[in-house]
Amino acid sequence: MKCVSYDPEEVSTALDRAFSLLGGIESLIPADGRCLLKPNLLSPSEVSQAITTHPALVEATGRAIRKLGIDVVAGDSPGRGDTLKVAEVCGIAEACRRADVRLVPFDDEITVRHPTGAICKEFTLAREAALARSIVNIAKMKTHGFMAFTGAVKNMFGCIPGTKKARMHLRYQEPADFCVMLLDIVTLLKPALSILDAVIAMDGDGPSHGRVRRFGAILVSTDPVAVDTVSLVLAKVDPMRVPYLKAARELGIGQTRLDEIEVLGDPVEELAVDDFEMPKGGTPSPLFKWGAKFRRVATATPVIDRPKCTGCGQCVTSCPPQVIAIAGKKAAIDYNGCIRCYCCQEMCPAGAVTLSRGGLARLADRVFDSFNRR
Repeated sequence: MKCVSYDPEEVSTALDRAFSLLGGIESLIPADGRCLLKPNLLSPSEVSQAITTHPALVEATGRAIRKLGIDVVAGDSPGRGDTLKVAEVCGIAEACRRADVRLVPFDDEITVRHPTGAICKEFTLAREAALARSIVNIAKMKTHGFMAFTGAVKNMFGCIPGTKKARMHLRYQEPADFCVMLLDIVTLLKPALSILDAVIAMDGDGPSHGRVRRFGAILVSTDPVAVDTVSLVLAKVDPMRVPYLKAARELGIGQTRLDEIEVLGDPVEELAVDDFEMPKGGTPSPLFKWGAKFRRVATATPVIDRPKCTGCGQCVTSCPPQVIAIAGKKAAIDYNGCIRCYCCQEMCPAGAVTLSRGGLARLADRVFDSFNRR
C-alpha cells in the first residue's frame, strides 16, 4: 500500500485497505484468545532514526483489532534497554495507551518444543509470545550486518527473551544455520499477519546506524517470507542476496518467487526506489559451508572507531562470545574468538563499530554474485 507519511489517518486508511484486500481483519485474526502485536523495539531510539517500528502502525493495527472485541497486547525483547523504557522513548508506549493495548515486557520465559523444526527442536520463548492465540508481526524495513536484511522474518527473533538471543548466536554461529533457526521460529509461532513498515526504511549499515530512506509503502501479508521478498523487489535487490530468504526457498517455507506471489494494492513498480545500499557485513551464502576459519577472513570484520567510542560497555554486554573488553576507556576486540555476528555494531549507541571488508571478502562477494547469476 502506498503511504507517504505517518499521518495517523493516512496510515489507518492504508492498513484498512490492505486488510480489506486480504479478506478483512476479522478473517485474519482469531476471535478467541489474546492477540500479540510484535513490533521492532531494538533500542531506545527517537522515531526519526527509523530504527524501530513507527508507533502509528502499532496504534492503527491495535485499534483495528480491538474493534473486534479481542484482547490485544504488545511486546518485544529489545537488544538494548528494557521493553517499557524503549517503548516510551520511541513512542510506542503512548500509541498503545491510545489504542487501549496493554504493553507487556518479555520477562517470563517458557520452553516450547518444535519437533518439526529444521534445525532447532526446542526454543526458550517469551511466555506472552508462546501463549498468544495469534501474533501480528509489525516489523521495520532495514538492512542488517549479519543477515543482510531484517524485515518480517527477522523480527520474530525478538520473541526470544533477553540473553537467550545471545545463546542462539553462539549455538548457531554459521550464518546458514542461523537462517534456518530464524525460519524455525516462524514455522513454530506462525504469525497470523505480518506488516512491514517501509514508509521510511533504512539501508547501508543497518539495523541501527544506516541511512534513513523514504519508501512510502506499507506491506501486509499472511506470509512473512513473501513480505520480505516483495520489499526487496521494491528496493531493486535480488531477494536471494538475503541468506534467510535463500534458505526459505530451499526449504519450501513461504514464497520467495515474485511471479508466484499474488500482489494486491498499489503496483510494485510505482513504489520501487533506486540506489538502495546493502550492508558491508554478512557472508556470501555459497561459501557458508567452507567453515568458520574461512568465514573469518571472507566476511566483514567489526572495527572499533576509537574517537567515537565512549567506553560505555554496551558492546561488552552484547557480545555473545564475550570477546570484547574495555581497555584504556575504549573497547577492544579479541578477533581470535570473534564469531562475526555483528551484535557489537548493531547495539553500539555511539555508532563506533564499523564493518570493514578485506580483499578476500570482496572476492567472496564476486563469487556470490556469480552463483546467483547461474
